[in-house]
Amino acid sequence: MKIFQVVLLICFQVYARSEKPILKLALFIPGDIGGFAESKSLLPMADVAMLQINSSPNYLSDYQLETKWFNTKADAGKAIQELFTFIGTEEKREYVGIVGPVFTDVTKYISELAPFFNYVSVSPTASSSSLSQTSNKSMEEDVTGERKYIYRNSLRLHPVETDMYKAVFQLAGQCDWDKIHILSGEGQNDMSEFRSSVIKVFTDKMKDKYLYRYSFTSSNKESIKNALAELKKSNARIIIANFDEDDAYDVFCEAYNVGFLSESPEYSGKRVWVLPSSYKNNWVVQQVNKKRSNETCSKKKIIQAVGTYLTPQFQWNTTRLDEEMGTGYFFSETWQNYSDLFYSKYAEDCPACQIEEKAGSLMYDSVWTFAMGLDKFLYHFDLDTGEINENQRNSNSEREKLLEELLQREGNRSSDLISAMLQLSFEGASGRIEFSNKVDESCRSGFKVKIQQLRVLKCDNDTSDDCDVELVDVCAGEDQLSCELNSMWDTSIFSSRYIQTCSNSSDFRCRCPVDEPIEDKMDKIIIGIPLTSLIFFTVTSLLGILLAITFLIFNLVYMKERVIKMSSPIINNIILLGAVLLYSYVPLLALTMGIDNYSILDENHLIKLCSVKLEHWVFFIGFTTTFGALFAKTWRVYAIFTSKQPRNIILSDWKLIVLIGILLSVDVVLLGTNEYLNRYKWAFQEANSTVTLNNHHLLDDTPDQYGFVTCQFDSKATEREHETPWLITVTIIYKGLLLIFGAFIAFQTRNISIPALNDSKYIGISIYTIVVIFTVAGPVSFFLKSQPELLFGIQAAGIIFTTTVMICLVFLPKAYQLRYQPKEAIKNQTVARDWDSLAVSRRESEIQNLLKQNSSCMLKTTQTVTTSVIKE
Repeated sequence: MKIFQVVLLICFQVYARSEKPILKLALFIPGDIGGFAESKSLLPMADVAMLQINSSPNYLSDYQLETKWFNTKADAGKAIQELFTFIGTEEKREYVGIVGPVFTDVTKYISELAPFFNYVSVSPTASSSSLSQTSNKSMEEDVTGERKYIYRNSLRLHPVETDMYKAVFQLAGQCDWDKIHILSGEGQNDMSEFRSSVIKVFTDKMKDKYLYRYSFTSSNKESIKNALAELKKSNARIIIANFDEDDAYDVFCEAYNVGFLSESPEYSGKRVWVLPSSYKNNWVVQQVNKKRSNETCSKKKIIQAVGTYLTPQFQWNTTRLDEEMGTGYFFSETWQNYSDLFYSKYAEDCPACQIEEKAGSLMYDSVWTFAMGLDKFLYHFDLDTGEINENQRNSNSEREKLLEELLQREGNRSSDLISAMLQLSFEGASGRIEFSNKVDESCRSGFKVKIQQLRVLKCDNDTSDDCDVELVDVCAGEDQLSCELNSMWDTSIFSSRYIQTCSNSSDFRCRCPVDEPIEDKMDKIIIGIPLTSLIFFTVTSLLGILLAITFLIFNLVYMKERVIKMSSPIINNIILLGAVLLYSYVPLLALTMGIDNYSILDENHLIKLCSVKLEHWVFFIGFTTTFGALFAKTWRVYAIFTSKQPRNIILSDWKLIVLIGILLSVDVVLLGTNEYLNRYKWAFQEANSTVTLNNHHLLDDTPDQYGFVTCQFDSKATEREHETPWLITVTIIYKGLLLIFGAFIAFQTRNISIPALNDSKYIGISIYTIVVIFTVAGPVSFFLKSQPELLFGIQAAGIIFTTTVMICLVFLPKAYQLRYQPKEAIKNQTVARDWDSLAVSRRESEIQNLLKQNSSCMLKTTQTVTTSVIKE
């Protein structure tokens, strides 16, 4: 019965055709091709629109509209060939305009030529941003030098494809997403333009946010693996998928294999993938069912990798079935006529005639847009003012004149027709039709966008590979997106997943997923010194301190003994004091590096250690005290026994103490100046460790953060951007010069054989030990900054070993001499005196004679001098 009504309607149109002037409209539509299966349904829908227009008393009532199909075959060359057939060879064209093309690359050529041949085109489905009025490449200069939009005679009913992402921008604003990652596939020409547009729109719209770009070569699994490795390393949470369905299977299958997942038994909805709107609703099933070699990714594995993803969409066909459209026809009636006409034309059911099908509705609206715009132009265009005047109606002769000028190959009436179309506003089959877009008036505006989400309906169990899922609308809106954030991510393929219950809407876990782990809620776990290592070296340091105290007690108890008295016990005590400081440096160093696997809950107990760089003071002061005292004592021996000029030499212990004080004052000045110029604070430096790359840590919003504690320069406290590190460098150079000086005097006094006075041999051994240890440990430590356990072990062992060797070499021989060789200690002695009270006065000849005497004479003279000294 319905088919019979359609036939009667067509017969009525044929009958009425002879009574009205004919307006011919060209349809630049491809035939039924694999790349655009909906093309078969476009022509019947155009016929439905044409029949309704011819039957309408409100639009073009004095004219008869006819359509002519030009098969572009989705090829730009064929479309241009058909265009010149459309234009013809005469001055006057036969057709009022074009509805089509449907593909962007074909639409470009047809739209670009429109101003030159005075025609108008309305494309139902072209959606590339390259056709946008805002593109720099879409502008030209006219004869006056004014820049004009080269597609100015063309309209598009499909919004710009990237405009759908404005829903993503709004959602990003509501969710406070500042870090967006884009993964793009490269190497497919048919998608390259769209992908470039997506990248451009995100770059332009999210200038105040962090945008990270990654890419892979299409169908190249190694390239995909490398791109996913970068995403995993960055722990990307919000990812825009900028690739097609075939690549989607490869990407998410590989993501599952490498553990870059969006779902786990503990977590879901922590990683958000945003897939293109071009994906079919059942793309996962279709891709899994394809025969692929060496691939075993099931539907559940793919879903576990992609998660409950989002996809932005335009809201098509928002008109209700029982609602009358702006065309004067009901929506349900139109679609029924469409289905019947399709069947009568092809003798088969229309696979694309569902209510949600957008291509047919856009074709319907395109024909009606052209017809309504043409009606407004012919009936209401004021020839005097050059504007549309709704209050006047043109006469028959005026309409003929306008039509005549519109059909001319040369002229500018097409721009007036475009102006009339831009004033249209009506409810069409695909939604609201209007052109109030201030950014790009050639493109339809007023479109509502929505976001769909994959929802898990049922999974039999956690080990089953089969899950029932569907896409549902979770966000919708035009100017302001409305989303139910608290319930968007409450489904999972894992039935045993723990569901976070939200009692406080301000709780971060009650909001949408975060774009990165929440740092201020993380437990900062130190990668530092193992507790066992700390205990071992601390105990060793305490034993070293105990050894130094033992030698100190020994020194104090036996300081009046001749062997000890001749070795300057006060200076020896200063050496031991410095050794205690060096031993104390070891546990202090461990505290500044932190204890391994301990959380930083309160850093206040470490602030003072860092603010004054206490470890620098302890180490440098301890080093200068120990070796400075040792070198000063040996220098006195060197000064006395190598002097060749007649002079008075008075070098008591107190003068050596003053010398040591001068050496220490240099340290104090350098370190104090460093503290004055530089301020330091504790900083937690996150480690690039694989411990944070397992799936549990990747999906946790507050994972344990592993890193090192460092004492860093505080630019805010000093109001300077950079540290002044040369002071510490000068201090280190100063210590090196002290070692060189000690080595020199040890070498010069090597032949003086008075063990109680001369430590040059032991000083030489100590210096040799220090140089060897630090020559090896220094470069090795430079490469171990990321391994604090080894770094601390090498430094602590080096300091404890060298300090222990030094004090043992200085004090053990004296203890041995005191115990077993008290008389041998003063054998061959040229001078034996109390260094605190003796003033040595010699003549040059006497010194030379003393130095040249043989051993027997020296012994006799020494005994005589010693006897006189004791009497004095």
